[in-house]
Amino acid sequence: MNPIFNNSIMRRLQQLLQAHIVFLNDVLYFSFKKHVFTGKVAKGGLIWKCTWQKPGEDPNTVFANPSSIENQRFIRTFESLTDWTETCIQECLDEYHTRYSSWKRVRHQRTDQPMEVLFKHLQKKQLAKEPSNAKHILLYEQLASQTHHIETLTKRLQEWTDWYTKTYPQQQLPVDAIETPPVNKSTEGAAVHTQPFVLTSDSGQYMVLHRMNEVAPPECVSWLKQNGPEVFTNMLKKLDTTVEFEPLGARPETDISKQFVHDFFCT
Repeated sequence: MNPIFNNSIMRRLQQLLQAHIVFLNDVLYFSFKKHVFTGKVAKGGLIWKCTWQKPGEDPNTVFANPSSIENQRFIRTFESLTDWTETCIQECLDEYHTRYSSWKRVRHQRTDQPMEVLFKHLQKKQLAKEPSNAKHILLYEQLASQTHHIETLTKRLQEWTDWYTKTYPQQQLPVDAIETPPVNKSTEGAAVHTQPFVLTSDSGQYMVLHRMNEVAPPECVSWLKQNGPEVFTNMLKKLDTTVEFEPLGARPETDISKQFVHDFFCT
């Protein structure tokens, strides 16, 4: 297992430090009720050199008093964002606020990004090397971000087109307009019919197997699981001609096979 994703071995902040996304002495900060707290990243992904800025005042150093145990000197550090934010809120403000979303609220000063964004960026970098179903959500998030960007650009372009057309009504656009594909609107109230499909095609076989798993008797499903879909394919190969069913007509009772297929897939 890659240790980059093993949180029990390496903490998140330490992972970002090792990946050179966050560097030593980078400043992290967050605000709570107009109080601003900062801390610097130390070796091993620790947080130290903290400050507390009250509203309208200059920042002051906090958690900086050294101590010693058995002649061993210690300075206060924090192992995680949660530990750091909760300590600041509780010990400095006497606010025992629970469920504070540290990774969403704490920001990285150099990039001005939430720490959660930096960690997801790290995961995306490692995704190609070590794909995992658990990280597919990162791809969907990236897709959502790109879709939003495309929608924003499309909206801005349309606004510019409207402005230009209104300002210069006698002139053509200096650039070609982007044509959007027509929307296929289905007719409301249209009768539902079984669409034609070929049983020997990949999609046809999938439809049959999927529907059998939903409505077939247990003994049929058991037979299919024991013998496998390959046996089903071989059975179809023994047919002399391709079996293809057209949609039901106005009088489905005239063709029992079509009625059976219709009931099998649509009821």
